[in-house]
Amino acid sequence: MDDLTDFIENALYDPAFVHFDPNSTTDTIKLNERDVTYSVYRPDLAALGAVDGRPGSGRPQDNDDALSRRDMGLEFLDVTAQVDVALVASNSQGGGRRQSNEHRIRNTSSSLVDTHLLIVVQGLSNQIRLANASGITSTGEPYLRVFLSDGVLLPGQSIVETLRFVRQPHAPAVSYTLKLLSGQGNP
Repeated sequence: MDDLTDFIENALYDPAFVHFDPNSTTDTIKLNERDVTYSVYRPDLAALGAVDGRPGSGRPQDNDDALSRRDMGLEFLDVTAQVDVALVASNSQGGGRRQSNEHRIRNTSSSLVDTHLLIVVQGLSNQIRLANASGITSTGEPYLRVFLSDGVLLPGQSIVETLRFVRQPHAPAVSYTLKLLSGQGNP
């Protein structure tokens, strides 16, 4: 029992665990400056794309849960099944070259939709572009980022968003499906 007590009280203690000492030969439990400053300490990893200040995995060092990953823009939650999307109005202008489609998005689930809501337009012809797109996904699909009031869409709550399209001459009719994601950053 004395040996076990001595081990717990003394063997697990090292100043490097308490305070970061860059000259210590003991590795710290948490990542430290030396571990994530690739440009200085690991140029071989920096050359492969490691970003200073971030773990090599690209994941958060602390709180690596789904919400933290979404907050950092590393992961997105598909909330398409949690909402009902209804087209409530469609207007054409400029001889049909410009079209605005107004959609009502209602949270039909018992869970809230949080963070940013990203409306991803899928299956759009390459002759048609989403004029009010916030960006393009890594798979080449345009999306509109919606900043939710108070950061959430509560169960039963609705919002109305307008998608604006521009068609090239002789382009097919505007046709698409919507995928809704929750998260930050670029999907």
